[in-house]
Amino acid sequence: MSPSEKINDYARGWTDLMKLVRNGHSWSGSERNRFFLNGRKGRFHEMSHLAGLDHIEDGRGLAIVDWDQDGRLDLWYRNRSGPRLRLMLNQRKSPPSVSIKLEGTSSNRDAIGAVVELLPSQGDKHLVRSVKAGDLFLSQSSKWLHFGMGNRQGYRQAKVTWPGGGKELFEGLNGDGGRFLLKQGTGKATAMKKRKTVTLKQHPLEAAGTKSQARIILPARVPFPLLTFRDQAAKQQLLAANGKARLLVLWSGTCSSCKDSLEEFTSNADKIRAANLEILALAINGIGGPAADISPAYNLIDRTKFPFPWGLIDAESANRIHKFQEKLFDHTPPSSVPLAILLDPNNRALTIYRGEISTATILQDWQALQNANATQLHHFAPPMSGTWFTNPLSQGEVERLFKASK
Repeated sequence: MSPSEKINDYARGWTDLMKLVRNGHSWSGSERNRFFLNGRKGRFHEMSHLAGLDHIEDGRGLAIVDWDQDGRLDLWYRNRSGPRLRLMLNQRKSPPSVSIKLEGTSSNRDAIGAVVELLPSQGDKHLVRSVKAGDLFLSQSSKWLHFGMGNRQGYRQAKVTWPGGGKELFEGLNGDGGRFLLKQGTGKATAMKKRKTVTLKQHPLEAAGTKSQARIILPARVPFPLLTFRDQAAKQQLLAANGKARLLVLWSGTCSSCKDSLEEFTSNADKIRAANLEILALAINGIGGPAADISPAYNLIDRTKFPFPWGLIDAESANRIHKFQEKLFDHTPPSSVPLAILLDPNNRALTIYRGEISTATILQDWQALQNANATQLHHFAPPMSGTWFTNPLSQGEVERLFKASK
């Protein structure tokens, strides 16, 4: 196998892995988080359950900080799965600790790279910590340096090696515990008061409710795949650009929400045609092949007196629509109907509707989007107000992206 073939295999592996993860599979194989206590003689003890840290979610980033400023280190950690962020407060009784914050003047202000040694008044060990920029995986812990004192006493001095190599001795520490600022060039430790207490209310975790409807305006005109279907006369047809805007609707003859949607289109047929918009309604009842029972689809069309073109979609084309959505979204819900996709005259998707469909919403979207430029589409897409910090992709970039991802 050539180097380029190996690289392609590696890239395909990552692509397939990301598809699984984005559709709800566990990155870590549903393994619980682990917490190990560094014991004596180089041995570690598994304390996950006792510490309350054996959560099932896929853990990623971890930041260490004395959040409530009680002298004990707490944990913020981020998960790939929900809940995305957790604060774990350390409430175990423990001996005093000393916390030190450095402030550089001639060195960088955060004193990144500095080393602090707490000096004992007698023959005890030096305690050493350093200020780091970035630690653990994609994380940044507090730049306060925490020294657990244990049974030690008499630490009144600190020696700081500043970035660049300069050394400075600081007096005035309280070895029995406390928080101190060491500012470069002063030689004096300044006691720091606790900041105002921040209280976080505790709430039980609840599963997020699922909505039966979704309206997703795409940030660009996205090329839609070619589809095949059987029209109402059972003739094979190709869904491709025909110079007209269309609303493609997937539905089922046994779905009550689909019935409501078809009736909605029937009662608003004149408004839809006046907006120069076509509707193509494709039933999924024919996916089972020649043996599939398609009579519910015909019966529903007759009952609703549906005035627009319709037909039966095949399994391959329905799968192409699902794959199209997989390329658009990190997580694609299971296929369901009714589903509608607003297509421009060049067969490019503008908006996706899941669940019951409102004619007024569709016509409003078509009015706003049909002549929108790339920047306007970019601003229509988000469901909330705000300011983009990125520029929209050009139409050429969108075309290349979706061509490359087929």
